[in-house]
Amino acid sequence: MLLKSLPALLLGTLLYSLPAFSQVTNPRTLPQEWGEYGIGDPYILKFRGKYYLYCSTRDDQAGVKCWSSWDLATWSYEGLCVAGTVTISQGAYAPEVIYWNGKFYMYTSPAGNGHYILSADSPTGPFTVQTGNLGHSIDGSVFTDDNGQMYFTNAGGSGIQGAAMSGPLSIGTGNTLSGTSLHGWTEGSTIFKRNGVYYITYTGNHVFSRGYRVNYATATAPLGSYTSGADNPILLNTEGAFFGLGHSGAVIGPDLDTWFIAYHNLLGPSTIVGPNRKLNIDPMGFNGSKLLVYGPTNWTQPSPALPTFYDRFDRTAIGSSWTNINGGNWGIYNQELMWQDNKATLQWYRQVTTATAAANYTAEFNMKEMSRGGNDARFGAVFSYIDENTFGSALLSSFNNTLETDIKVNGASIGVNSIPLPAGWDYQKWHVIRVEKEGATFRIYVDGMLKSTRTANITAAGKIGVTTYNDHADFGYTAFSNRVNGSGVFSFNKPIPGTIPAVHYNEGGEGVGYHDLTNENTGGKYRLDKVDIRDCEEGGENIGWNQTGEWYQYNVNVQSTGAYHLGLRYATTFTSCKVRVYCDGADVSGIVAIPATGAWSAWRTAVLKNLNLPAGNHSIRLETVEGEFDFSILKFESGTTTLPNGSDNFDSGSFSGLWNYDNGDFSISSGRAVINGFGKRAMGNAGWTDYTVEADVQCPSGGNGGLIFRVRNPAAGEFGTSNAVSSDYLQGYYAGIEAGGIVLGKQNYNWTTLAYKAQALSAGQSYKLRAVLNGANIKIYLNDMITPVIDYTDPAPIISGKAGIRAHAADMSFDNFLISSGTGMTLVFVK
Repeated sequence: MLLKSLPALLLGTLLYSLPAFSQVTNPRTLPQEWGEYGIGDPYILKFRGKYYLYCSTRDDQAGVKCWSSWDLATWSYEGLCVAGTVTISQGAYAPEVIYWNGKFYMYTSPAGNGHYILSADSPTGPFTVQTGNLGHSIDGSVFTDDNGQMYFTNAGGSGIQGAAMSGPLSIGTGNTLSGTSLHGWTEGSTIFKRNGVYYITYTGNHVFSRGYRVNYATATAPLGSYTSGADNPILLNTEGAFFGLGHSGAVIGPDLDTWFIAYHNLLGPSTIVGPNRKLNIDPMGFNGSKLLVYGPTNWTQPSPALPTFYDRFDRTAIGSSWTNINGGNWGIYNQELMWQDNKATLQWYRQVTTATAAANYTAEFNMKEMSRGGNDARFGAVFSYIDENTFGSALLSSFNNTLETDIKVNGASIGVNSIPLPAGWDYQKWHVIRVEKEGATFRIYVDGMLKSTRTANITAAGKIGVTTYNDHADFGYTAFSNRVNGSGVFSFNKPIPGTIPAVHYNEGGEGVGYHDLTNENTGGKYRLDKVDIRDCEEGGENIGWNQTGEWYQYNVNVQSTGAYHLGLRYATTFTSCKVRVYCDGADVSGIVAIPATGAWSAWRTAVLKNLNLPAGNHSIRLETVEGEFDFSILKFESGTTTLPNGSDNFDSGSFSGLWNYDNGDFSISSGRAVINGFGKRAMGNAGWTDYTVEADVQCPSGGNGGLIFRVRNPAAGEFGTSNAVSSDYLQGYYAGIEAGGIVLGKQNYNWTTLAYKAQALSAGQSYKLRAVLNGANIKIYLNDMITPVIDYTDPAPIISGKAGIRAHAADMSFDNFLISSGTGMTLVFVK
């Protein structure tokens, strides 16, 4: 192949440029998927720079399939990593694999009947059974903390179960992790740690429900207690052909920095057995400890970025990508690794890249020891290498069982820090050292465990390399990326519809990614640019001190040409603030006035309606035209220029064809829609924002019923047919009546009461119930259409959605359902 004859540095540069031209689309189709079952419960492991994917086995089949990829985009089938002759592999649910000290361990539950642990010497197997049935329900997952302590989580009826492990083959007694319930059966958990925060993602409630979804929570310890993320769910889509999203796993992408989430979507029941599912992979972003998925997407996206430099040593000579320091006996073995075996002379031998990393970067080094020449033997990584007087080192000592870190600046050492590694550490097996440099801070990991944090004044760009002393060592996949601590998402094209943190503006500096009138970051948070960033009262960070004339640019990937609403989360005391939005330099919003929120800590959402955006990759610019405001989030949702309208008086004896969602045992009797129990119906367009919806609603003797509006993602629970469980399975508002009064609440697959008006109502009597939506303001009327019984302004409004009716544990009826256009706008458009 021609590319293999090119120098490694040039090859790396060529490959790094590929993501700009290559693309991926969810859902993915991989070679040799399980027929009529696909890829469900995906899990991705990274080992020596390569990714390995595992998934559930169809219930009537045996064996576990495995795929591999260097880039998370192109996958090759590796065959069965667990042979079909292994009895417990029939219907192997949610196999997950970890690497620990030279061994690969697989955790799986055959058809949900307890858990077994298998092991192998390779990520592609063959895995063999190592334990009997250890119990625990489905979806086992293992997390290893920085101190080497392992934890096991699995599904539970009231939340995720978690237990400490005494080793990779032993699972302790589990307990429900506080804060991880999805109001019933909860499954598909994964724990990972970032910047000292423990994250858990989890799924509920049933794989056959279109409302299958992923939430996340954070904690200060692996077993909690956990606090649910404010913006849950992070994965949800119920309508159209892309639905039933869940069972996620997290992995750092090929750029060494960007986190990705792998999950499946549901095609429907298999005609053979079980659910038929497909693989999806989307990037994740972080703002402080807040997590978001840049998705879900089911349209063309850029492929994950590759590192700035990488070397797989897939050739016969070291080549010009490396510079030798101090000699040694170096070579390439089997086109997969670089070695050094001179132990005769006590000298530090190094190979250093000819490529130079930026001042801030992430680097990865894979290595193992073959034999040491003496007790003083060391092997490891060098980083921020400028010369022999200025560089950092992360060295492994098999004799002392330690990681030793040091940084020299102009010949002066900051001091060696010696950190013990886990007992029994096998240095003749592959291990990975990871270095994150951010400013003057260096974070050094061994096999994913943060072991050392050092501070040194190296501000210039430097190189990376590998080194030995009195040692024979092998070095595998080595790479660096000019990305660190989540910066990989700053300039990539973020999906619309979707949510963009304000602080994830484009790189490039003044006049490219932003225009800021101050000479420094006034708040001193998050990024090193001149953009003024501060801690946000709602979590994470926001752009503050935003002045007239300043602007911020965001690369985006628009799903399809059309209208989109922009929910701008902001705070200001200025009574005159105006903003404008551009797409590729063209004004798409006009000048829009946003009202004062009353305080810099009082956050509100202004909705800029129906911005016309073209499909594909573009740049969005948010400009401050007048005044000052802080802003934290840009949330884009599909819009529509179609005026809200629709009605049904049920006199025809059948439901109008305008209803486009239904769940529950509704029927028509005597010209009224009747129901006894639970259910909901909706009509209209998810892009509707301001409108009026009303109906004649019969007051039930028990339970409640009424109107739903600004509804998105309605679904049924359990097997996709349950009515009772799915009463709250929607995102939107609800205004209902009951014997004691009128309630207004918000539903986001849970329930939040916003307002209640106590009022004695007569069971069996019909009342005209009306909701008038005007921006963040909601007025609820009952019979008297002049004076509202509830007048509520939501500081975090749901932007848009359909309208309909809902009953909750009630025997009742509805008549004269009507949707009409709203009367007024909260935002003033100024020419």
